[in-house]
Amino acid sequence: MKLWLDVDDLFYFAERSARPTGIQRLTGEVYAALMEVDPGRIGFVRHGEPPGNFRVVNWSEVHQVYTAMTTGAVGKLGSQKAGGPEETAISQARSLPAYLRLLRQLFSRQVEPSAAPSPSMSPGTPGHSLTSDLRAHVKPGDVFCSLGAPWHNEAYANHVSQLVSDTGVRFAMLVHDLIPLLCPEFFEAGRAPHFGKLMMETLPLADVLLTNSQSTARDVSRWAKMQGIALKCEPHHVPVGAGFARPPAGPLPPGLEPGSFVLFVSTIEIRKNHLQAFRVWCRMLHEMPRDSVPTLVFAGAVGWMVGDLMKAIESTNRLDGKLVLIHEPDDATLCALYQACRFTLFMSHYEGWGLPVSDSLAFRKICIASNKTAIPEAGGDFCPYVDPDNTTGAYELIRQLIENPNELMRLEERLRTQYKPVLWSTTARAVIEAVS
Repeated sequence: MKLWLDVDDLFYFAERSARPTGIQRLTGEVYAALMEVDPGRIGFVRHGEPPGNFRVVNWSEVHQVYTAMTTGAVGKLGSQKAGGPEETAISQARSLPAYLRLLRQLFSRQVEPSAAPSPSMSPGTPGHSLTSDLRAHVKPGDVFCSLGAPWHNEAYANHVSQLVSDTGVRFAMLVHDLIPLLCPEFFEAGRAPHFGKLMMETLPLADVLLTNSQSTARDVSRWAKMQGIALKCEPHHVPVGAGFARPPAGPLPPGLEPGSFVLFVSTIEIRKNHLQAFRVWCRMLHEMPRDSVPTLVFAGAVGWMVGDLMKAIESTNRLDGKLVLIHEPDDATLCALYQACRFTLFMSHYEGWGLPVSDSLAFRKICIASNKTAIPEAGGDFCPYVDPDNTTGAYELIRQLIENPNELMRLEERLRTQYKPVLWSTTARAVIEAVS
């Protein structure tokens, strides 16, 4: 059995964002772990032309795209692409590092003459890109698998169905969450236009249906029943790895000192509940001496439906310096932030998993986390939990940890001695076992 992984969404999001979302973070780490655990059984494909074709791509290309997203190099690539005449663009491209030149080729689906692959190149040959149809490589027993977010392709289910019909390949998919369908109040109209259609059409096709948590597995089973969808199998959750491949920590952003701040890592959007953290800090600054209140750090891009929050942040002059916004930090900066923070926050209303919680624990930093949906699965017994709708309760717990450093030290010691993070290799093996 060979596992063919659809990685088109990784390239799609890399073209549009400098940093990975939680889904790309999870899939990028799983892809790398799968290549370490059983590289001979793993292949990668993108969506090709004409629509409905799937093209084999080399692992090095996938790895380089993910590396560029985690280092912030995709943003640098974007600035290089905004050039003028073609001659200037080619000159700029050749001045880039090798992996950024490759990214430029992959995004434009053009190859520079000096890097053009030989027709004899096979899918496993470095430099091979989008030249080989998956149908020529699939063998009986193989599995075509989507671990990511393919809903950018409105016709995805039709293409998968045709592939299955043509080759007999089995289809597996990982569902990260059903939040746009279960809680549309957290999304702008039109933000995920194809999501519901894709779920309606792909869930019945799946021979293997994976989820990232027990909570999501329950959501999938309930929603499918409500929609009258006949599933071929019961959803099966796989353990999600904790932490990410850490580069050397970079310098802390200006103005931050070790132990002087509390960290909230997430896209700033309504569901993640940054508003609750902001309100807690407003109250602490009214009721506590200013010097005893640590700085609150929001690390992530500004997303949707947070206009009022951003205006409140601006009107308070970022809480007179007690709130720091760090836009899309790269992994080196994230490592520095995690290592130097006092503790972290993640008070989201709804999650399919909760990577910022497990990332925090992997850095041996306590996370005050939401008690909703899958988040307690990510935090286990190592997080103090709050109700994301109870700001007074959150205030009391956060203030308690700030004013009682001995309690924080006790929690950290327990975390240090008892917490055993799930390895990404464990996730990879669970995926292989589930689809075999």
